[in-house]
Amino acid sequence: MNYNEFMKSVDEKLSSMSEMEKAEWIHNMARTINENQRIIFLNSLTKKQEYCPDISIKKEIKELEEWCRKIEDAEIYFQCTGYEEYGEGYWGRDYTYEYSDIFEIGKELSRAFQIAEDLLSQKEYQQAAALYDVLCSITFATLDSEIEEWSELGLEELVEEKLVILDLKSIALNMMYAKYQVTEGEERAAALYRHLSWDMCKNIKAEEMFTVGPEELKGIDRFMEDWISFLKNIDGDLAGDLLTEACIYQGGITRLCEEAREAWARHPILYKHVCKHLLHDNKEFECIKLGMEAIKVLPEKLIIRGNIANLVAKVAVQLNDTDIINQCYEAAFYSESNLYHYLRLFELSNYLNIADRAVKYAQTLPENSMWEGYHKNKQMMVNSISKEHKMLLRFFNGEFDYIYEECKKDRTTLGWSSSFKGTVVPLFILLLDKNNKITKAGQRLIDGIEYKMGFTGDYRQSFTDQFLYWKEKVILRSEQYEKYIGWLKEEIEKRTESVVGGSHRKSYYKVAALITALGETLESNGKLHGRMVTIEHYKKMHPKKRAFKTEFGQLNEE
Repeated sequence: MNYNEFMKSVDEKLSSMSEMEKAEWIHNMARTINENQRIIFLNSLTKKQEYCPDISIKKEIKELEEWCRKIEDAEIYFQCTGYEEYGEGYWGRDYTYEYSDIFEIGKELSRAFQIAEDLLSQKEYQQAAALYDVLCSITFATLDSEIEEWSELGLEELVEEKLVILDLKSIALNMMYAKYQVTEGEERAAALYRHLSWDMCKNIKAEEMFTVGPEELKGIDRFMEDWISFLKNIDGDLAGDLLTEACIYQGGITRLCEEAREAWARHPILYKHVCKHLLHDNKEFECIKLGMEAIKVLPEKLIIRGNIANLVAKVAVQLNDTDIINQCYEAAFYSESNLYHYLRLFELSNYLNIADRAVKYAQTLPENSMWEGYHKNKQMMVNSISKEHKMLLRFFNGEFDYIYEECKKDRTTLGWSSSFKGTVVPLFILLLDKNNKITKAGQRLIDGIEYKMGFTGDYRQSFTDQFLYWKEKVILRSEQYEKYIGWLKEEIEKRTESVVGGSHRKSYYKVAALITALGETLESNGKLHGRMVTIEHYKKMHPKKRAFKTEFGQLNEE
């Protein structure tokens, strides 16, 4: 229940209560309140509280201004000492700092935030907002006295390093509340957005500021409309997420759907959020309808269009809607042309033309990384694919001769982890194997492929099943088998000689998996005891490599 719904329910219940019932409720609330909250509760019952009658607030602020000047001019600072901390291996080391607070900055900072909170409770909003702005944006100088080098720490880093104990979320909400009280219209929206973009305000919802402060904020409905209008014109993921929250607050899924149709060019993420909300409410048909609308409206190159297609596809699978599944699988590939989406096309009835056309499309995509510039606006990321992935798609499109000829040009026998041949050789071994299941050695090869191709999550869990399903549809001529198997034998022999003969012990397990899988492939194609014969052949070639021979035992089938 969001703040808007909650307060409406509260107002409805209060309107039905008599004055005596309200007084009794307040009395019981006071009776059960924690001891450390009693003064605050008492103060809340008076219209205007007195602020520290024995201390001049002007003097306090004057002293704080002078203190902030000294911080900015590095007259007062933290001292630090740095040293290297070593873990396991070369890359396990890190540079660590130990800090000392010789000027008691942490103590003074805690006092400053307490003054800001007191100003807020006294409804001195202008002064409170100004003070919060200064305290939350100031940086603190640090001096490494050993090397006479200066650096800076922000507020979040002070808390992280335990140089001060502060509730940053509470401070952030108070700051936003004060800013709300002293601004209006677009100025208010811009100021609050600036605060919400700070690291200390991460994961804070705008509506949370409605629950703090000494009095209820006025004009919330008007603000939320201003807020929505403002966010619709701001780029970035933060604006998209805040806009989603604001729409749900103002009018639920209906309002979010309206704004998705209007703001999709800048915030396509809204369509995805609407689909998720509809699924959460078990409105599958509405989700499909809106998702298909999004697929038609959004530019094909947007990756988020593919995300929406995947959402709708899952629902369509549950409802056994073949036509929607077909459309979504194609849309997902054309918006995000990865191997997972490509292999899924083979589940379609007329997969041959669809898959071939999809590979031709993928070859036209840019090969440079399209992540650059999108770290804060991922909803606008566009489709791209690496050269290696383009080659991989051609392999799965059945262009085996082409891939074979390209890989023959590569004479390397080491460094396979970073070479395309290191992916294709295992794929050819698995392709030629006539077994319809994956052995331990085969799974070791698949694990390596998944790792190299960067598969994670659902993609990684599905690849083995997708590969086996795809392989059932592949038809190879006998001359192709003879050509490929001969090449594989040569490659694995060279690879074994380089790795095992060169005593690269950390890669023994990789070679053992290749040898075992090759033997299993030979056996599945009619070679008597092919697995055992192949393994023994390589063991005899390297009789003194005990660690190498031990690796084969890990690949025995139970």
